[in-house]
Amino acid sequence: MTRLGIRRRFYCFLFHNPVLRDELFATSYVVPQRILAGIRSTLFIYCLAVLIGNLAVNVAHGAGWNWAAYFTTLTFFGITLYYGFASYTTIAFAWRQQKMRVDGAATLIDSESASQSPPLADIDEGYIKNSMPREIAQTRPPSLAHQVALASQWILYESFTCFAPLVSLIYWALLFPTQNDMLDSRLDTWMGVSMHALNSVLMLCEVGVFAKTPYRHSHFWVLFVFLALYLGLAYFMVAVYGFYVYPFFESRYFGGYIALICVLIVDIIGVVWVVMLMVHRLRDGLYPRWLLKRQRATVF
Repeated sequence: MTRLGIRRRFYCFLFHNPVLRDELFATSYVVPQRILAGIRSTLFIYCLAVLIGNLAVNVAHGAGWNWAAYFTTLTFFGITLYYGFASYTTIAFAWRQQKMRVDGAATLIDSESASQSPPLADIDEGYIKNSMPREIAQTRPPSLAHQVALASQWILYESFTCFAPLVSLIYWALLFPTQNDMLDSRLDTWMGVSMHALNSVLMLCEVGVFAKTPYRHSHFWVLFVFLALYLGLAYFMVAVYGFYVYPFFESRYFGGYIALICVLIVDIIGVVWVVMLMVHRLRDGLYPRWLLKRQRATVF
C-alpha cells in the first residue's frame, strides 16, 4: 500500500467514519451530559493518582525499573488514558452544546425583532450569520486533534473493557493466593484493590451506564497486536534483565506449556470479546426502546 493510500485511509477513518462522532463517545443513555463530564473527570484524576502512587511506591522499594513491565500497570495506564480522552471529549461536547443553546436563544431574539431588520442592501455578513438557524451557523468541521482523540478513546475503550476482566481473573485466582503478603499496609491495599478490582468495576459502569461507545468485531486484531507487543516486552525483560514478569512465563516451571498458556490467554480474551459484543448489542437495543417508552409516557 502506498504512502498516499495509507494517509487517505487514515483520513477517511477519522473524518468519514459514521461511527466516529461525539454523540457516541461523549454522551450516555441515562447520565446527563454535565454529570457525565464530572464523573469522567473525577475518575481520570483518581486513576492518575493511583498510577502515580503505585509508581512512587515501586521506586521507593527499588522496583521502579520493572514497574512498566507488568500487564496490570499497562492496563491501568490504558484506563487512565481512556478517562483522560473521555473527559476531554465529554467536556468539549458539553461546552459546544451549551454554546449552541446560548446562540440559539440569541438567534430567536433576532428573529422576533425581524420587523426592525435593515434593508436587504444594508445587511452585512455578521447580521446574516446571526440570523441563520443555529444548526447551520454552528456547523464547523471537527479538528484533526479532536478526531484523533475520539479514535483513541474508541481503541482504549475496547481494549480496557476486555483486559480489565483478564487482569482481575488472573490476579485474584492465580497470583493473590501466593502473594497475599503484598497487601500488608493500607496504601498497598488501596492500590491493589484499585488496580485489580476497581478496574473491572469501572468497566461494568462504562459498559452498562456511562458509555454509548460501540463495539466492532473487526477490531479484535488491535487487541491481538497489544497482546503480541506485551509478550515481546515480557521476554525483552528476560533477555536484558533476566527477570520474569509473571511466573507462568518461566520455562523452568512450565516448560513447553508456555505456548499453551499464551494461547489460553488469547482464548480468554476472545471469549470476553464475544461476550462484550453481545452485551453491547443488547445495550444498544434495549436502552433506545426504554428511552422511547419513557418519552411517550412523559408526553401522555
